[in-house]
Amino acid sequence: MQDMELVDLIKKDPNKGLNLLMTEYMGLICTIVRDKLGKVCDEFEIESCASDVFIDFYNNIDRYSEEKGSVKALLCVVAKRRAIDIFRKRAKEINNISLDDDEGYTQISDNTDIEDSYIKKEQKKKLLEAVKSLGSPDSEIIVRKYYMGESSKEIAEKLSLTVNAVDTRTSRALKKLRSIIEIDVA
Repeated sequence: MQDMELVDLIKKDPNKGLNLLMTEYMGLICTIVRDKLGKVCDEFEIESCASDVFIDFYNNIDRYSEEKGSVKALLCVVAKRRAIDIFRKRAKEINNISLDDDEGYTQISDNTDIEDSYIKKEQKKKLLEAVKSLGSPDSEIIVRKYYMGESSKEIAEKLSLTVNAVDTRTSRALKKLRSIIEIDVA
């Protein structure tokens, strides 16, 4: 089916048209979204983001034009942008963790040793302070690499650095973190 035929079908019979659109492109859209969010979101959030792509397309169907590109290309761009927005929101949440916020830490269950829990909480707090003290872009590189699980290549692209620069900064930042933590322990 041609793109304009599909768009016309969606306008005339939204249920049938969207069902056909999703059958055709859901796998591709989920792959794009999962690639961007797989390490920071659960499966429900990934599927929700993918579904939102089709809702966006439907809500803006009157603005679709073949001259701007194919339906497939448009869906891919919308999926990538939505996933990046969610990823950025997650990254902001990480950077906005309050050091005094007890809710950011795991709640103590009945069988947990309170002393161990307190020690772990303090260690997390010191580590977070140490990572933040690295400054930009080193703190962001450490968070992206070790919390979000991004590769050096992904980080380099997002921060406009070379892969070698990311690896070098990571190595130096880890050494600096070790020395900061050793000073605190001593």
